[in-house]
Amino acid sequence: MKKAILIPVLVVTFILGIALSDLLLQGINLIFGDVFTTPYQLKKELEEAMEECRKKLAETQQKQEEAREKYDQLSGQMTQKQANMNSLIKELDTKVNPSVIKDILLTTPSSETGNKGRVFLEAPIGEALLEPTTTDDPTVNEFKKAFNKKAKDIIDISKGVLKEKIGQLNKELVRINDELKDRNIELIGKLREIAGYKKEVDRINNELADKNTKLEAKLKEVEQYKAELEEHKKTITALEGIKSNLEKTVGVLETKIEDGRLKVSFKGDILFESGKHQLREEGKELLDSVYSILSKSTEQNDIFIAGHTDNVPIRPDARDKYESNWTLSTYRAIEVVKYLVDKGIAPRSLTAAGYGEYKPVADNSSDEGKAKNRRVELFLIPKIIKRQSGN
Repeated sequence: MKKAILIPVLVVTFILGIALSDLLLQGINLIFGDVFTTPYQLKKELEEAMEECRKKLAETQQKQEEAREKYDQLSGQMTQKQANMNSLIKELDTKVNPSVIKDILLTTPSSETGNKGRVFLEAPIGEALLEPTTTDDPTVNEFKKAFNKKAKDIIDISKGVLKEKIGQLNKELVRINDELKDRNIELIGKLREIAGYKKEVDRINNELADKNTKLEAKLKEVEQYKAELEEHKKTITALEGIKSNLEKTVGVLETKIEDGRLKVSFKGDILFESGKHQLREEGKELLDSVYSILSKSTEQNDIFIAGHTDNVPIRPDARDKYESNWTLSTYRAIEVVKYLVDKGIAPRSLTAAGYGEYKPVADNSSDEGKAKNRRVELFLIPKIIKRQSGN
C-alpha cells in the first residue's frame, strides 16, 4: 500500500522538477540570450569549416596515391620488358640455327607486303632460333647483329613510349603537388581562422562562466534575502503581538512599529519628577508592567532606552548635578536601564542614550508641547535587523 502511494508521488515530484528546470533555463536564456546564441553559431561554423578541410585533404591524398600507384606500375612494366629483352639476347648467343639464319638473311622482300626485310620472326623461325648451335658461321654473326639491331629498335621504341608516359605522369604529379600545396595553404588559412574562432569561443565561454558565477551569487543573495524577509515577517508579527499586549496591559503608553522596531514612549512626568533623574514609584510600577511583557522576548530583541527633555534650562540649584538637559536626559535613560537590569534583563541586551532637547516631537513654545518632549522612549529592536545592518 505504501509503495502504491509512493510511486505517484515520485512521478509528480519528477515532473515538477523538470518544469522548474525549464523555467529556470528560460529565465537564464532571457537574461543571457545574446551570450548563449553566439558560441553555438561559432561552433557550428567551426565544425563545417573543419569538415570541408578534411574532405578536400582526403581527395588530394587519394589523387596523389593513385598517381604514385600508376607511376610504380609503369616503372615495373618497363623494368620487366627490359629484363625479358636482355634475357632473350643472351639466349640467342647460345641457341641459333645457322641454316635458319641464312634463310632469313637471304630472303627477298615480300611482294605482297612490300617490306624490305623481315622485322618480326614467325613462330617456326622463333622456335628454330632456340635450337642450340656450336658453329662459328659468319652468317650467324650477321644475323645476331641484325637481330640485336631490331631488338634495340624495339627497346628504344618501348623506352620512348614509356618515357612519354612517365613524363605525363610526372606532369600530373607536379600538378597534383601544386594543387596539394594550394590546398595546404587554404587549409592553413582555415586552421588559422578556426584558431581565431576558438579563441573567440573561449573568450565568450569565460565571460559566460563569469556571468554564471555572478548569477549563482545573485541567486544565493535572493535566497538569503527571501529567508531574511520571511524571518523579518515573523519578527514583525511578534512585535505586533507585544504591542497589542502593552496596549491592553498599560493604557498610558504610546506604541508604534516603525522601521521594523517597536517604539514605546513614556511620558517623562510619570517616570520622573521635574529636574530629577530618580524614578518615581508610579514610574516603577509602569516599568514593572512593561517588564512582564518584554522579558519574554529579550532572546530575540535588544532594548534601546533614549532620554529626552524640553528646552527649559537646568535650574541653577541643580547645575551641580546636571550640566545640561543632555546630561539630565542621559541620567534618566541610564536609570531606566539599571532598573530593568535589576528586574532580570541581561545587560548585554540594553543600551542607554540621552538626546536632551535636540530631538523634540512637539513645539516647545507651549506647555503642552514641552510636556510631550519630556519623555523616555524604549525601542525593542529585533536582533535580526542588527545582523542585517552589520551592527
